[in-house]
Order: sequence, then structure tokens, then C-alpha cells
Amino acid sequence: MAGITEYIRDKGDWELIIWADSSPESLLFLKERGCQGAFANIQTSTKAQQILKIGMPIIAFSSIQALFSLPFISADPDQIAQTAFEYFKNKKFTNFAFFGLTEARWSLERMESFRRYVEKDGGTLHTFQSSPQPIKGDAVPLAKLWIDTILQKGQQPLIDWLQHLPKPIAILASNDILACHLSNVAAEAGLRIPEEIALLGIDDDQALCNLCTPPLSSIAFNFKKAGYDAALLMEELISGRQQLRGQWIRIQPSGVHERASTDIYALEDEDIIKALKYIRAHAAQPLQVEEIADQLCISKRALQMKFQKALGRSIHEEIVRVHIEIAKTLLIETNLSIEAIALRSGFHYASNMRRAFLDLTGMLPHKYRQIHRAH
Repeated sequence: MAGITEYIRDKGDWELIIWADSSPESLLFLKERGCQGAFANIQTSTKAQQILKIGMPIIAFSSIQALFSLPFISADPDQIAQTAFEYFKNKKFTNFAFFGLTEARWSLERMESFRRYVEKDGGTLHTFQSSPQPIKGDAVPLAKLWIDTILQKGQQPLIDWLQHLPKPIAILASNDILACHLSNVAAEAGLRIPEEIALLGIDDDQALCNLCTPPLSSIAFNFKKAGYDAALLMEELISGRQQLRGQWIRIQPSGVHERASTDIYALEDEDIIKALKYIRAHAAQPLQVEEIADQLCISKRALQMKFQKALGRSIHEEIVRVHIEIAKTLLIETNLSIEAIALRSGFHYASNMRRAFLDLTGMLPHKYRQIHRAH
């Protein structure tokens, strides 16, 4: 909504109506009264077929099944998988699992993308899949789908699955709701998060993530840009410059919002773990290798050697990496100048941040902001 309304403010001659129902009858009613396009919750193929007969530009969101030629807004499963895999690999995990819904297209796509990254690295992805249930209604709320699939046989199969997974293990859930459910089941099974299971959700619903015990780490998205891009496509459709052909408006991940559910590293060296936690806790401040070594009461050379052996990168490289992660968030979520962002993300000078940003991302900070902001 924020991205769509921002586009409307920029354009100046659109009127947006909030309508509580996205049934074919409602959309036909709106069309007959002059509505030229709609953003609608369309989850199933059956409903998509009905909507297409209306003959009005419509962009769908929250789909469970294929939508034929309807344009749709959805997160890119490959980018989600890459974000999750790289995050867990930086924590040195070698065991991976996925927990999601059997029927939902978006959940299956996220699972298969995550599997490709894990298997490309030589690993095996452990998955929990319930017996598929037929989707009978045109609109299937997540709660019903969850009950029909995950809960249909009670919790014991899920408990057994969790208990037999190799530990420690990194689990990606297909969204925050399922991740919180899995957290509760893990507690029932006597398994510790994050010591045995590092659990990562998707969507970064902050209220929900903070209600979990422990608080849930989650992949955040740039929803505003997706909304802006969808409104831009809607103008193209209304004007006739584009036709309905299943265009995909991708919701881009903006990174992992780390909380306690993944506050662990799959390492045995306590000095490295303490150093990594210290770097993350002080990521917004300028950090020196000597400072970290002093905190751990270990020589700088010994810590450097341990770091290189355990992680395959230097302490300095890790410091720069966490600085850049903060800078990325500030570039997307604030209007601060590059100079101010450099200071807030732990760099002494903006020139240092620009150089490091280019080395790690292949682009300068202003270009990254331009790509990931609404416009």
C-alpha cells in the first residue's frame, strides 16, 4: 500500500478505492462503475479464470496456485533461498532443513530454490512434507491450509522429524507464522533454539517475530518498492502499452533481521564465536582488530589465524561485511546522506564505505539505493 500510494502521489491523477472484497462479482461491480484496474487477493487458478473474463487490468497478490496470464506480486524464491543460504553459511552451518506448506505454490518454490543452493554446495536438504490435501474453495486462507496440512495428523510426526534431524541444523521456514509454530513444537520436543536448531522465518512480521520464544530471525522484504513497481505496471496496462501476460513483480529481500533464534554459530572455537558476537553487537561503531583481541584476552596474531582457519576470511573482512549490512538497510529505509550512513554504519569516512561497497556488491551505494528504493 505504501508503494502504491507513493506512485499515486507522484502521478497526481489517480483515485484509489479500498474495497473489502475481491470476488469476481465485486470486481465486475467496480468495473461497471468506472474502475479501470484493481490490485486483488487472488489465490487459486479457478478464481483467476473467473477474473480474466471480467476484462479489466488486475494485478494479483497472495496466490497459492498458478494464475494464467494475470500479473502478480510475489517474492522471488531464488533470492530468498540465496539470502537464507548465504546467511547460514556465514554462520558455518552444514546441516539444512526446510519447513513449509505442501499445497502453496510460493512455499514449494521457496523449498526447491533452497534445495538447489544446498545441493550445489554438496549438502542435503531435509524437508517435512505432509500429505497433500485438495484445495476445494476459491479462497483458501492460510489458517485453513495450515490446519489441513501441518496439523491434520497432530504434532507427533513433526516432533519425530525434528528429533531425527542432524544437529546443529539450520531450518528455513516458508513464512514467519510457520516458523513460530515450529518453534513451539521444538520446545514441546525438548529441543533448544538456537543451540540445536537455528530457525529463520520469512516476511519479518516484527510483532509476530518478537512474540516467538526466542524471538524469531526473519528475512525482510522491500515491500514498498514492489508496490510502486506494481502501480507502474498498472498504468501501463490501463493505457494499453502492455497486455496481461503473467508479469511478475518481484518483492526483493532486503536482508535478514537477526534475532535470538539464529544467535549462534556452528563452530567449536569459543574465541571465534565471542569475536563474531562482539563484532555484530558493535557493528555500527568503528572497530579495530586489536580492540577485539583485547576483549578476548588473546593476541591479535592468534585471533587472526583462528579466524582465517575457521571462516576462511580475515577479521577485517568480517568487520567490513557487517558494516555493509547496516549501510544497506539505511540506504533502503532512510533518506540519510551517504556521508551520514557511512558514520552510522561504522566507517570513518564515506570514501571508505564507497570503496568497500563497490568491492562487496559490485556497485556504489547511491546505485544500490536507486535500485532498491521505490524510485
